[in-house]
Amino acid sequence: MAFKEVLGQKQATEILRKALREEKVAQTYLFVGPEGVGKKLTAISLVQALNCKVEPLEGCGVCEVCRNIKELNHPDVFYLKPEGTWYKIQQIREITREAYLKPYISKWKVFILDDAHQLRTESANALLKILEEPPQFTIFILIACHPELLLPTIISRSQIVSFSYLNEIEIESIIKDKVLEERFEILVTLAQGSVGKAIFWNEEDNWRRRLELFKYLTLLKKERAYSPFDIADFLAEEKDEEKITSYLELVLFWWRDLFFWKLTKDDRLITQKDFLPEIIRKSQEYSLKDLREFFRLTQDTIKGIRNNANLLLTLETLFLRVGVGS
Repeated sequence: MAFKEVLGQKQATEILRKALREEKVAQTYLFVGPEGVGKKLTAISLVQALNCKVEPLEGCGVCEVCRNIKELNHPDVFYLKPEGTWYKIQQIREITREAYLKPYISKWKVFILDDAHQLRTESANALLKILEEPPQFTIFILIACHPELLLPTIISRSQIVSFSYLNEIEIESIIKDKVLEERFEILVTLAQGSVGKAIFWNEEDNWRRRLELFKYLTLLKKERAYSPFDIADFLAEEKDEEKITSYLELVLFWWRDLFFWKLTKDDRLITQKDFLPEIIRKSQEYSLKDLREFFRLTQDTIKGIRNNANLLLTLETLFLRVGVGS
């Protein structure tokens, strides 16, 4: 690991390297950016750089200290995620108590809060108390995909480090040895600049459900083997709204591929190439106007779900409009 293994985030890593060189490491960082682009990896790399004796200020990634930090098995490194949808107040109280105890073997105690945007007001206020006057030996690293959900007072007390989407070449170099070869090209597309998304879709269960979803979509409109309600139920089975929005992003790819095939007949523009015959066939059933409208309706559905709209009703409405109602 260590900074040299963080690809495509030169600006973010240079900010941290400069702080290390000048001994101006902040006590609270807020790492913001899309999911799956290296924020957690960079947080761990920063902790390695702070503690590594082999390559001080950089981290070698292979010594015992670096390995323990990478495995989150170091007594002065604490990694947290929400217990359920939100952080529990008890989680924050526990790390607050721990933060006042001196480091066991290091100069710093580091607390990494992943998905920090999932702090409700009570938990956020509890965390804010220690961020306002942190013990001098503590560092807090908050990781957030949706920083707008954080309290402004937490943001104002943090040094913000921004992360960007990766380009296709960077995605390819990172995932080439991590995914099945026959899926590689499709996964690069599905990544949309996020290694995390590529790895998500490479998981067997998620890949299987991707195939099932596209089979449902091929049976919309003229065929009635599946109704729009079947597709809505299929997606709602997940219950995890983040997963459901990921599947709806696949639906966006579907409309896009139908649109570009109908417009250009160029298979180089098709992203879901393992469904090319179905895309060619289904594109004949819709007008370009239909496909533009279906793309917009799917985008609106994703926004609605993220804004806590009724899940099943929202899904049923979408697929009624693009299925029976099309």
